[in-house]
Amino acid sequence: MYHGVPVVGIPLFGDHYDTMTRVQAKGMGILLEWKTVTEGELYEALVQVINNPSYRQTAQKLSEIHKDQPGHPVNRTVYWIDYILRHNGAHHLRAAVHKISFCQYFLLDVAFVLLLGAALFYFLLSWVTKFIYRKIKSLWSRNKHSTVNGHYHNGILNGKYKRNGHIKHEKKVK
Repeated sequence: MYHGVPVVGIPLFGDHYDTMTRVQAKGMGILLEWKTVTEGELYEALVQVINNPSYRQTAQKLSEIHKDQPGHPVNRTVYWIDYILRHNGAHHLRAAVHKISFCQYFLLDVAFVLLLGAALFYFLLSWVTKFIYRKIKSLWSRNKHSTVNGHYHNGILNGKYKRNGHIKHEKKVK
């Protein structure tokens, strides 16, 4: 872009694809996909970029826009170094982030409020869950002598325990 030369680009990795997409959108080059490019496509793209003057004109216009800066970069650098020396470090140009506290810089107040909200939500959710569980459990246990599948569920275990006591404590009948 700096030198105003049109481009035939084959992006391979990183930001190449993004850069070539922008170059093609601005009209100063052609993008070719490396996975599908053929010798004929490459030749046609090169011929089109070389023979079509619109690519060169667009590239030169964008180069002029890019280079249009006030003064030479070295002169600007000298000016700003001189400026900093004249104004004793130019503290008025420093970003405000250098003056804020640790809590403000890391947004600890916001983190605390979010953490408090998350904890409150957790405890509220657990309380509601326990409340619903107890209500459902009490609905099941209201009818103590209900039958399910033909069996009585009255809290007395079948087999080892009987209604009148433990098997070991019963007298043997001969």
